[in-house]
Amino acid sequence: MVENVGVIGSGTMGFGIAFQFITNGTQVTIQDIRSEAFELAKEKLKTYLTIFREEGVLFTDTEEVIIDRLKFTTKIEDLKHCNLIIESATENLELKQKIFKQLDEVCDEKTILTSNTSSLKLSEITRDISESRKQRVLLTHFFNPAHIVPLVELLKAPETSQEVYNEVDTFMKKVGKVTIEVKKEVPGLVANRIQTALAREALALLEDGIVSEQDLENAIFAGPGFRFSTSGLLKIMDFGGLDVWNIVLDQLQPVLESNIRSFEVLKDKVQANKFGVKTSQGFFEYPGKSLDSYVVERDRSLVQQLNTFKKIFNAKEHEHA
Repeated sequence: MVENVGVIGSGTMGFGIAFQFITNGTQVTIQDIRSEAFELAKEKLKTYLTIFREEGVLFTDTEEVIIDRLKFTTKIEDLKHCNLIIESATENLELKQKIFKQLDEVCDEKTILTSNTSSLKLSEITRDISESRKQRVLLTHFFNPAHIVPLVELLKAPETSQEVYNEVDTFMKKVGKVTIEVKKEVPGLVANRIQTALAREALALLEDGIVSEQDLENAIFAGPGFRFSTSGLLKIMDFGGLDVWNIVLDQLQPVLESNIRSFEVLKDKVQANKFGVKTSQGFFEYPGKSLDSYVVERDRSLVQQLNTFKKIFNAKEHEHA
């Protein structure tokens, strides 16, 4: 049973993962080599507890109890008694290999080690750990913001025991996550591959002069995105009729963007240092407020959406029970 979790990295993802757990009854210790990052994490914790409260999300425990569940350390050895450790460090293979080797050496033999990587192979990250430990490793891929977006993708290593997978899967569901099993180790896993395919077609439509930036945004937000807020793609296809979708796919697949293509509409903005919200300009402009202010504004909207999602998802789960 998972009762005490260690999270490596106190950045955006690490904080979000920790927040999800402590607000659902689990003790968490965040380890980071930068002790100064802890003060920022503490301030973010207070901010998001306020946002969730103001948006009507009620936690079982008081905010004081929740805050007290979160501990900080700069020493990786302080995670040795955790039941589950989630590595959420920078996407650097050598760094992650080093972390896993350290964890393998200092942790209890029953500790489960997981990585939140979205681009690196679990098999390469865990290359240097002991053979016995490889039975207790897993990929647990959260989505930013991790304390709001429900999905967690789970991937077993070839050596991972089914018992360990089931334990992590059960725990994630207990703390409010929706899990899927990725059955093969492929780049990008599942959700990011779908998102990238959508981005490729969207950028092609933009670059080829078929639609403006604002109209493209509206097309996704008010069209497929609106429907995606209540169901996944396969159910949308069911409602549309699989016979109809079969015809649509036959007609459109030959003309959809499928090449490996360099999108100048994107590269020109990057070369001009227009990276998006963090530089106040990307495809759109973000004037007058800091990155943090825009992120909090976005996340408040996502918390509102989460409330609706829970009602819909729980109702569907009840139907299938």
